[in-house]
Amino acid sequence: MLYRILADLIVTIHFAWILFMLTGFILTLRGFFHREFFEKWLFRVMHLIGVIYVNLLGLMGKFCPLTLWENILREKHNPSLTYPGSFIIHYVEKLVYPEVNPWIIYIPTIFITVFTIIIFILRPPAKIKKLFK
Repeated sequence: MLYRILADLIVTIHFAWILFMLTGFILTLRGFFHREFFEKWLFRVMHLIGVIYVNLLGLMGKFCPLTLWENILREKHNPSLTYPGSFIIHYVEKLVYPEVNPWIIYIPTIFITVFTIIIFILRPPAKIKKLFK
């Protein structure tokens, strides 16, 4: 039972991470189109590092460590509860699609990463901009 609770906790953390990535992208996109830019430098730096990390994992064909930990815990609780592949694809498939090609996830991830890097370079947070002056 403990393994199942820990696996469910990891799913919750994983979901929160995805929301953080999407929220960061929405705030970046909003700042691109409006004059008032989101200036929380720590949030923006963590988001930038996060999108680069997620993108690199996808491009290397690796799975997020949270997915791996969740599967290890699920296997210890009940081996029939493990799933092959990606966290997002596994859960999105169940909710929306009968089958999802991984590129449906990878292409937007690449776009979000490139966009975030470009905006970070063009409009860095004020605190970071001061470091390079």
